[in-house]
Amino acid sequence: MKRTHLKTALIGTAVAALAVTEPSLAAIDTSTATNYITTDGEVAITAVGTALIGLAGLAVVFRWIKGSIFG
Repeated sequence: MKRTHLKTALIGTAVAALAVTEPSLAAIDTSTATNYITTDGEVAITAVGTALIGLAGLAVVFRWIKGSIFG
C-alpha cells in the first residue's frame, strides 16, 4: 500500500470514529461542575482582588509616612 493510501485510510478511520463517538459526548452533564467553578471562582477572585487593593493601600500609606518623616 502506498503512503498516500495509508494516510487516506487513517484519516477516514479517524473521521468515522469521531462521527460514531460524537453523540455519546453530547450526553455529558456539566452543569454541576460549571456551577462549582462559577461560585468558587467568584469567591477566589474577590479574595485576591481585596488582598491586592489592601496591599496597594498599605504601600500608599507607607510611602506617605516615609515621605513625611524623611521629607
